[in-house]
Amino acid sequence: MEKEKVIVAIDIGTSKVTTVVGEVDELGDLHIIGFGESKSKGIDKGVITNRNDAIKSIRESVNLAETTSGFKIVDAIVNIGGPHIEYQNDKEFLTFGVSQKEITHEDIESLHAKVISKASKENYEIIHALAKRYIIDDENDVLDPEGMIASKLEAEFHIILDKQTSYYNLKKVIESAGIFPAEFVANSVASATSVLYNEEKEMGVILLDIGAGTTDIAIYIEGAIEYTKSIPIGGNQITMDIAHRFKVSKEDAEALKKEHGVAIVEAVDPEETINIYPRGYEEPIEINKSLLVETIEARVLDIFDLIKKELQLTQLLGKVNAGIVITGGVANIQHLKTLAEASFGTDVRIGKPKDYRGFSEKLSFPQYATSIGMLTMLRDSTNIISSPELNRNHGFFNKIKEFMDTVRNWFY
Repeated sequence: MEKEKVIVAIDIGTSKVTTVVGEVDELGDLHIIGFGESKSKGIDKGVITNRNDAIKSIRESVNLAETTSGFKIVDAIVNIGGPHIEYQNDKEFLTFGVSQKEITHEDIESLHAKVISKASKENYEIIHALAKRYIIDDENDVLDPEGMIASKLEAEFHIILDKQTSYYNLKKVIESAGIFPAEFVANSVASATSVLYNEEKEMGVILLDIGAGTTDIAIYIEGAIEYTKSIPIGGNQITMDIAHRFKVSKEDAEALKKEHGVAIVEAVDPEETINIYPRGYEEPIEINKSLLVETIEARVLDIFDLIKKELQLTQLLGKVNAGIVITGGVANIQHLKTLAEASFGTDVRIGKPKDYRGFSEKLSFPQYATSIGMLTMLRDSTNIISSPELNRNHGFFNKIKEFMDTVRNWFY
């Protein structure tokens, strides 16, 4: 009987660092057995701004996860994102010397290596080379060509790259925190894995992961990812607007947003009041809640306008039939779905992590989509070391190359 697999993901964001430990049972179900979260310091929009602060934030999150899980964490899959992320769509092919060649795993690997070599860009690191679809003999689209007969194998790829300076600075900080980053996964890819359904991807869907510092966008058409983008705007802009308008600290502004945040002024009783604590005041003052909501609605609409401009440039909107799925911390704001549907003119769903067990009271919120998505991707990899004892003592990525090949071959 196959032993359980223990896997770890670290989500390094602008507002928080989250470490989640999962265990995959013999049936393939993902159980969350450890969780740690710390306030993010020294990290902004995927860029390291203060090395020592970033190391402390990561270490604090990992320590808490080790305490709750009982495992010593050595290796982890880690997210990567920010406006320094770029993408390319490309295709490549192999021709065989015989007409009845059986396609092998090595042939598929050679095709991937060929497109990766072609896509290499100076000063950039390739994070993913995702095969969107394979074509055999110029006519038949297949998901997995291994074992099929053909004289030509072609594939279309979605390639995600990161600037080397951002990539290596993040990698070095993680290693300095005592963790080996076995693989990096783009925010949008991880979140899509966690919250999207295959039917939505087939119909064409837009994922918006609106976090504290960035909004990560992914568009899926006919089941495959066609577009990724990260723009430097998110929930922190809402927080700062509240702080400036009401002269409160950033911490108090964030608390007001989380406790009283509503996206639509019409949804609030105009007579309802809340207390705020402006700088220089010894006692709290009372304001109409509608003033706070007015501030939130205005900034959310600004964010949506920026997103719409990006989406219009893609020329893919005519192929999107399943609407928009919004995840990330901003998705928690009440009535955001209604405001988004009015702004974008399409169906909107709030995306929450799915397909896991345990810690549901803590993790079943949009801000944990990336963390759960990374664990889901690891769960679906067949190359993870399966011994809990080996995981505990030596990490679970003894076959790093094989796992990287698995990540790069995901279709969804």
